[in-house]
Amino acid sequence: MITLIIFGAGLLLGLYLDNIRSNEVYDELRNYELNTESYLVEQAFWDAFDINDCSIAEKRLNFISAELVELGYYLNSYETKSIFKDKEFKYLAQRYFLLEIKGYILVNQLKEDCDLQNDVILYFYMPDDSTSELQGYVLDNLVQASNGTLDVFSINKDFDDPAIESLTIYYNITSSPTLVINGKVKEGYTNYLGIQKILDETFS
Repeated sequence: MITLIIFGAGLLLGLYLDNIRSNEVYDELRNYELNTESYLVEQAFWDAFDINDCSIAEKRLNFISAELVELGYYLNSYETKSIFKDKEFKYLAQRYFLLEIKGYILVNQLKEDCDLQNDVILYFYMPDDSTSELQGYVLDNLVQASNGTLDVFSINKDFDDPAIESLTIYYNITSSPTLVINGKVKEGYTNYLGIQKILDETFS
């Protein structure tokens, strides 16, 4: 009986903590979606009145990119610590990946319209893959060393979503990890110096 009580208490505590983590992810998702929508409305306003203030757009997009990184950490925490990996996590992950794609599109538009001097990496990975995990650590180090001049967007290569499928078809992604560095596709694990070399060669 005592064993059952302890087990039941542990299960309830796990469920409680699991619910807290999922609520945190939901809150971060909502905040990011609102900030992204605000940015898009702001850009539509400037476009409608034929005003092109790139400095404001860059500041807003840098803020949104930072939020997206934090959101990724929240989601990863939920994935690795959650007791039940069910439809709820899949829903959260799908929303996150769609926001990643939207962020990737926005950054590239800003590079074209405002000559944004940032590097952009689209990172295709597989969950529970040691090589993909190692590649992620390398990218984290590059972002930290870039002082805000490098944006990385991470996508689960095999996640079931039409938008992700379109990306993999467009860039002909067949394996993971794969990096799209300033538009150049690099398959397989690439170390820090290897990525930095490609960034230097492809900077535009």
